[in-house]
Order: sequence, then structure tokens, then C-alpha cells
Amino acid sequence: MKRLSTFFTFLFVALTVLGQTPLEIQQWKLATAKQVHMPLFASQPDVDGNTFELADLLAQEVIDFAANDYEWITTAIGIDSLVLEETKADQLLLLKGFLTVDRWTKGKLVLSSNAAYELYVDNKLIKTQKEAKLSTKEVPVSLQIGKHAVHLKLISPEEPLKLAAQFKADDDFEASVTEWSLEPTRFLTIHDVLDGKSVKSAQISASGKYALLKYGEVIAGNGKSKQWYELVDLEQQRTVQVFREPKLGQVKWLPTTDRLSYTASFDGKSDLFVYDPTLGIEQTIATAIEDLAGYSWAEQENFIIYSRKKDAEKPGDLKRIYGNDDRLPYFRTRYYLYQLDVETGSRMPLTAGVWSASLHDIHPDGSRILFSTSRRDYREVPFSKQNLYELNLETMALDTLWKDKLYGGSCQYSPNGKMLLVQGGPECFDELGVNVEGDKIPNSYDSQLYLFNLDNKKATSLTYDFDPAIADAFWAADDQILVSVTERDYKKLYELNPNKKNFREIKLDVDVLRSIDYSADGSVAVYTGSSITSPQQVYTLQLPKGKGQLLAAPAKEQFETIAFGKTTDWNFTNSKGTTIYGRVYYPPNYEEGKQYPLIVNFYGGTSPTDRSFDGRYPKNIWAANGYVVYVMQPSGATGFGQDFSALHVNGWGEDAIDDIIEGTEKFLEAHDEVDAENVGCIGASYGGFTTMLLQTRTKLFKTAISHAGISSISSYWGEGYWGYSYNAGAAKNSYPWSRKDIFVENSPLYNADQFNNSILLLHGTSDTNVPVGESLQYYAALKLLGKDVEMVLVAGEDHWILDYKKRLEWHNTIMSWFDLKLKDQAQQWNDLYPDREL
Repeated sequence: MKRLSTFFTFLFVALTVLGQTPLEIQQWKLATAKQVHMPLFASQPDVDGNTFELADLLAQEVIDFAANDYEWITTAIGIDSLVLEETKADQLLLLKGFLTVDRWTKGKLVLSSNAAYELYVDNKLIKTQKEAKLSTKEVPVSLQIGKHAVHLKLISPEEPLKLAAQFKADDDFEASVTEWSLEPTRFLTIHDVLDGKSVKSAQISASGKYALLKYGEVIAGNGKSKQWYELVDLEQQRTVQVFREPKLGQVKWLPTTDRLSYTASFDGKSDLFVYDPTLGIEQTIATAIEDLAGYSWAEQENFIIYSRKKDAEKPGDLKRIYGNDDRLPYFRTRYYLYQLDVETGSRMPLTAGVWSASLHDIHPDGSRILFSTSRRDYREVPFSKQNLYELNLETMALDTLWKDKLYGGSCQYSPNGKMLLVQGGPECFDELGVNVEGDKIPNSYDSQLYLFNLDNKKATSLTYDFDPAIADAFWAADDQILVSVTERDYKKLYELNPNKKNFREIKLDVDVLRSIDYSADGSVAVYTGSSITSPQQVYTLQLPKGKGQLLAAPAKEQFETIAFGKTTDWNFTNSKGTTIYGRVYYPPNYEEGKQYPLIVNFYGGTSPTDRSFDGRYPKNIWAANGYVVYVMQPSGATGFGQDFSALHVNGWGEDAIDDIIEGTEKFLEAHDEVDAENVGCIGASYGGFTTMLLQTRTKLFKTAISHAGISSISSYWGEGYWGYSYNAGAAKNSYPWSRKDIFVENSPLYNADQFNNSILLLHGTSDTNVPVGESLQYYAALKLLGKDVEMVLVAGEDHWILDYKKRLEWHNTIMSWFDLKLKDQAQQWNDLYPDREL
């Protein structure tokens, strides 16, 4: 064993340093990973004539840079210093540090060393030096704003190790600030939202003893994903089994016993299995079920109701369209119900015909089922009518509970089977659930709850005076219904006593409840959710006390070194006397006395912009990029009461627009830390429409970004897959020929000559919800008018940008546009989209 002195002398004699002064990297964290050896017979060529080289040995050693099982010491370079008292050649050494830039920056990492090494930035390999030979390498890098992990993996040479490093920003970035440190705390990036491990769902067994957690992991850098299930014993707080079979599908607990059912599919057919985790025994229930779409267990576990999918014959090159919805390629697909006897395996068809049948529930005693059909009727809003049936499974006798209901609902039996719990819009039972003032029209997306008596077929409202919008409900006991709701920008859980019609909030450990599953008696639950600075986590919940316990936080390690800025609520009273709720995100490195550019964000559709951690517009990342972010909930959003949400109906370009303008003006008056000269806004879908129209109504916003925005309400109404049906709620009883004040006067396209400042239009070329023509025609108009407009189309993407690589590019496009317009930093935008004469 020899004593290794590491002489960190600067080896840049051959370099000509021009422009910005380089940042000398003089400190590293260092760890010795292991002793390595070249393999036997390394000098002999293999079957392809290649010999095993030092670089091959380096590549074989896969390192998890996020692992905590290394012992790190701090060492300085640029002076003669002793790194390790005793070491020897052919040791795998790891070095790490962190490079911070205050804007998007291009530059070069310059390394000189006499060791074979691999250089990683943000865990991505960017350079390999294959030989243990002293040389200098300049490695180009492009860095987003923030802190970047730099790792060196090297093999110590026979002679004393030599290393020197520096970072030199390109000449266009002379004003940028770069820092080197050994402190890992950093700010949130888009990769923290897209990459890593997450929990997809959580289900609890009938007794509450077991939970089944579905996990997913997106591999950083390439976007490839994997998923698996973990079976957790809640009593012992340990994982008892892991299921990694990729073809496992439709996994669910049986309703009474602690057993799992799941399917495995091949060539359009599915086998159904039941697994007992206590005994470790798998049982085959059925094989070769064709076109299985879904299934539900009877409480007695003696039969299953399942749904089969049937596709209509594909039309030829010319297709006659039978109604508005026949434009949708899947409209002719039908779903039919079947009953499967578990003991005998026999299968009996229950429905057929021209209409799909949707199962709602199976009676607690297993004697009957609830299902519905619906048909289109273009003569009356909302252009669909629902029939609800109760089918006696023993006699096949059919009872029609309601027929041709304009506003249908989803139903479940009460525990005693005598009542139905119905979830539907305010007009589900005519005026019974409507609670709006004057001549307002209720918002059909503001979901409510009703009781329906099966004996007299009469309904009563449970939520008439309850402002939150209903998301989901579970009837656990005669006097206990557990209700998930949207309440302002929160998603909460309430306990409802249907007899007294009173609600009691059950406190949760998250701001936004994503999913919840209950044991058979409703005494225990598992739920997933997130908060502003906390990604998805899983909790157990003891009911009715509401005592919760963390069960899984899959992203905990990933987020341990991430710093978030403060978030505060900020509400204002608009000119009509209504409170408009909002919240503010501040940069993590916020400094008192400094002014920051502002981004204003608002809802799309009709749902409020909630407090969830991620989403396609992660506000924490905008804040981490040096922006103050103001999220507001303008008039028309659900979760604030029916009077508030009713303002969305026939409100295209009215109350919400006024609230955004008034709220932004008041926000600027109240916040000296915001630069009023550099304010932008962003919205998508209906929010994209809002963004387009805002720039014709005010000069407040120096720039705007509209994703999948609607520029002409009438063309969206006729061309979008759901344009006319969405407007059945958003513009009830209003049409292009009857309300030109809405469809023309409030459309951004017809106000393009009033456009102010600038806008970026983003759109997926395969968007079926809001066709790409909505951005194309607005772009054409603004271009002809000489306005400051840019458009970026995302090839092959629909209403959401889901492809991993395109999502990254789309995000970078958004940030670079705001940097261009609100920070006067044009470099990244010009790098992504250089000017061209075409």
C-alpha cells in the first residue's frame, strides 16, 4: 500500500482565457467507493477484436449518486494537500460539488486530470476521459437557472492524482452569476416533478388489515417508466409482498374478505385470479374473457358483474356522421354487462342492443343491480338523456327508476338497500338542488348529493346549503356517508349524517386529497394526496376520529435537499362585494427590498386551481426561477357555492376577466416587491381563452402565454370534440346564432385589433378538445395586425402534453418566453428558436 499525495495544481497553462473570468472550482466532496481491478486476460481481443480498456472498467461501475452509503470528506484543490493518508492505485474515487447559475447559462466545464474519469452533470454522463493520461478537456454545458450537481467518477492512477477544474460562461452570459459550493440544498426543477418514484394509488382490504399500494417510477433523463404493487400489513407496518408482473391489471380487493383479484391479459382475452395473502394461494376464477373492460364483485363474493367492450365495424374511406358525437372515433364503441358465477364459471349476458350499459352498484344482498343507459337528444340541453334501471338477477325483471332524465347522476345503494345516494349536478332533480339567486343559471359541473327513495321514487337534496362541490362519496353506515369535496382550492373529506343532513370535516394531513379507499365498515381508510410543497404521499386514517398516520412517502429522499419559498394566501373583495381567493408563491431566495417579475395564473374549465404539488403548471418551479406567482380563483369556479360557480354559465369573457384585471391591479398596489412593469399571465384551455382575451382588454400584462386557448367560441363550439356539449353547461341555451354578444363580441379573434403587448401561443397539433385551429387563426390575425405574437406547436400531442421529452421542451419554452419578456434574458429563447428568414 502506498501513500498517495494528491497535488491539485492548476493545469490550464495551455488554455487561453478570454471573456468572462472563469470560476475556479477549488473544493470537492470526495469518497472512496471501492478497489477495482482490470479483469483477467484484459489484453486479449474479444470476438469482435476489442480489448478491455480502463474506460470499460470505469463504465462497469454503476454508481447511485443519490445513495447515502458513502463517507464524504471535504478536500481543496489548487494546493498541495493530502487527501487520504493511505490509498493505492486503481481505487474508484467519487468527487462531487454543486454549480449554481442565476439564469439559463451556456458555458464550458474545463477539466485537467491524469486519471480516467466520467463527468456527470445532474446525474447525466456528459464526458469520458478513457485513458490515465494528463490532458485538458473543455466540455460544453447548457444549464437551467438553479443549482446543478457535478460528479466525477474516476480511477486513481499509478502516479499521484492531478486534477484541476473551472467553469467558464460563454461571452453572451457575462452578466450571469455563477457559484460553486458543497452545499446540496437546491430549488425545485421540472425533473423533480417528472422523474423519480411516486405513488399511483392506494387500496385497503375489507377488514382494514392490508393496503395495496401501486408505485410508479420515471427514470431520470429518458422518461421510461416502470410500475409495481406492494402489499402492506398495516398492523405490522411492513411490506409482505411485491408484485412486479407488468401485465397485472384491474387489481382490487374483494368486498368482504381480505383477498385480491386481478387480471392478466393476452391477445384481447383476460384471465381473472384471486389471491389470498394470508395463505399465499392463487385461484383461477375465469379464463379467456374477451374484451374485458371492468368488473365488480357482489358483496357475497359469489358472482361478478363485468363489462365487455364491443367495437363497431370500422367505416370505409367515407363515413356518414350520425349526430355530433359520431365525430368522435370511439363513439360507436359499446359496453355490455355480463354476470359471472364464481363457483361454476358460467357467464350470462345481461344487456345488449344499441346503447351501452353502465353499472352503478350491486345490491347489498346480491339480488339486484343498478345500471343506466344514455342516448343523445339534440333537441334539449344538455343533449343527453339517462335511463336508470334496477335489474332482478334471479328473475331478470327490470324496473325503470327514471327515464329520459336530462341531468343524470351516478348512484349507489344505501347499506340497507332501501335508498340510493345520487351524485349529480344542481339540476339532477329539476330545481330540487338549485340554490342560486335571481335569474342565474346553475353550473352543471358543481356536483351535488341527493337521496332517492326506492319505494316512492322521490328525491331529497343533501347538499343544498353546502358550498363545496362533491368529488366522491362512500355510504359506510346508515348514519355515515364519507364525502370527498372540492372546497375553494382545497380538496377535503367530510362525514355526512344523511338523517340530520349535517357535515363534519375530517382533518387530513394534505391540502389536496387525490384518492381515498375505505374498509368495508368505513372504520379505516387509506388516502393519497399532496400539498403546496409536498408531493404525493399515502396515509392511513382511523374513522370517525380522523386520526391519520403516514404510510408511504416515496419521494422523501428526493426532496430532502430542496428548498421552497414561502406561500401566503392573498384574497381581495371585488367591485361586486365578492371575496376572490388567491395565494402567492415567493422565490426560495427571496430578498426584502428587491423587485421581482410577476406571473398570474387562473383556472381552466371551471375547476379551481388547487394547492396540489405538481400538475402541468408547477408554480413552485416558476417561483424557483425567480418569479413571484399569484394564483387566483376568479368568478365561476366550483367549490365556492352555487352562486359563485353560476357566474361561469354564459360568462365567457365577463366576470372572470374583470376579476383577473381588478385582482392584478390590487395585487400590484399591495405588493411593492413586484415589478409592475414586468407582469405576465398564463392559462390553458378555457384559461387559454381567458389569456387571449385579457390581452385585448388591458395593458397590465407585458406578456401572456396561452396553451390550447379558444380564440373563437363559435368555431370551438362546432369543431371541438366536446365543444358544443361543454357549452351546454358553460353557455346554456346560448348559440352562435342567438348570442352574438357571447360568441362573437367576447371571442379574442374578433377583438384582435385591440390586442396589447405580446403573447405566446402553445398548442398540441393533435388536440381534439380544443382544435389547433383556435391558435392558428389567432396567430394569423395578430400577425396580419403586426402584433407581437409567437406560436409553438407540439407535434402529435393532444390537450395535455404527456410525452416526456416534449413535456421538458414545452416547459423550457414557457420559462424561456417569460425570461425573454419579463427579465430581458433572450438567450434561451434564441437558442431554442433562433430567428430564420423563411
